[in-house]
Amino acid sequence: MNRPLTAIILMLSASQAMATELRMLTSYDQTSAYTREVAQRYIERVEEASQGDLTIGLNGPDVVSPFEQLQPVSAGVFDLLYTHGAYHTNTTGVGAAMDAVFVGPDATHESGLWDYIDEHYNELGLKLLAIPPLGSSGFQYVLKDPIEGTPGLEGRRIRGSATYTSTTQGLGGTPVLMSGGDVYSSLDRGVIDGAAWGLNGVEDFGWDEVAGYFSKPTFGQTYTYLFMNLAAFNALDEEEQAVLLEQGRELENETAGILDELALQEWESLKEKGMQETHFQPDDAERLDALVNEGIWQLGIDKSPEAVGTMREIAEQNNMTATSE
Repeated sequence: MNRPLTAIILMLSASQAMATELRMLTSYDQTSAYTREVAQRYIERVEEASQGDLTIGLNGPDVVSPFEQLQPVSAGVFDLLYTHGAYHTNTTGVGAAMDAVFVGPDATHESGLWDYIDEHYNELGLKLLAIPPLGSSGFQYVLKDPIEGTPGLEGRRIRGSATYTSTTQGLGGTPVLMSGGDVYSSLDRGVIDGAAWGLNGVEDFGWDEVAGYFSKPTFGQTYTYLFMNLAAFNALDEEEQAVLLEQGRELENETAGILDELALQEWESLKEKGMQETHFQPDDAERLDALVNEGIWQLGIDKSPEAVGTMREIAEQNNMTATSE
């Protein structure tokens, strides 16, 4: 009579032993909107789609700095990485250059751009799983003081990554390279006068406590990436690989809408907490998109001339970016 029970226990043990456990690094704090709405959403989708055969543990930037995460994933110390391309421009400009491409996941795939980026990162020991957009628009500035006159950031020290450098400089500001986790204390101590950031996460970081304004209009577009160590991906069976890629594709198609709605909710909440909108003058507002897009392409070309040059050709041929005049 014990045989059936013993058999069930053995079957359950075998099933559990077959489960693949993966470790992910995220470049964003684990409580941030991007980790929560993109990385953790992906983890949940994968675990559900695989019926628990694939599980993913999450490790934040307190374990490895965002600017140093590509190497340990390429080396296989971690299996997965959720990041932004600007955090590894010392290695390649391809990831950051995607921020000059209009939001449209289907076009990114159909044009061949997705496959091209995948092949590029394969050479770095990584497999591309997804390029989730962080909304239909990309960026804003969080400022201690309101914008007055033009150029709107004249004389201010502004946190940013390499993505924002040309825009901040074009608006008269001085860029300061800094991770998101260091912004609160730097604003509080007056080390910086503001921060360039995406449209989500200001409230998560509590920047409303040390800055009084967020800028309008928003500008540009921005993407994050989900990568996997290439050897670890190739070691999975075809069904597991398919789950990771299919859930990545699904994620790409839903994040823009989710984060757009969250941005609207966050702005209302920030206003209730005392923050106010501050607006760039028309002369500055009209050139925001051109500043950020051209600056991003140039950043990418400076770092990886041939690869980013090809990216830009694909994007321009498929009307996925503003063409140079």
